[in-house]
Amino acid sequence: MPLSEIKIDDEVFVSEGTVGVGAVRQVTPRELTIYIEGYGDIAIGPDHIASAHDGKVVVKPETLPGAIQAHLEHVHDGEYRRPSDT
Repeated sequence: MPLSEIKIDDEVFVSEGTVGVGAVRQVTPRELTIYIEGYGDIAIGPDHIASAHDGKVVVKPETLPGAIQAHLEHVHDGEYRRPSDT
């Protein structure tokens, strides 16, 4: 995947159709620096990216270090979610 298609502030996801987990901070020809909510900045390469389109970057969580994978599983645990009105 060419990193040139990715822009600063694109939102980061662990899969399509899920809530975002962070944002792109920096783009270089060889890697991205992404911010993961509640974790901080990490550098990832093209092999960690499943897709990038429409201002979204979908990572391949299984290719990331174990500590980051574990964090991603619980990144939104502490957030209050309002019940839907339906």
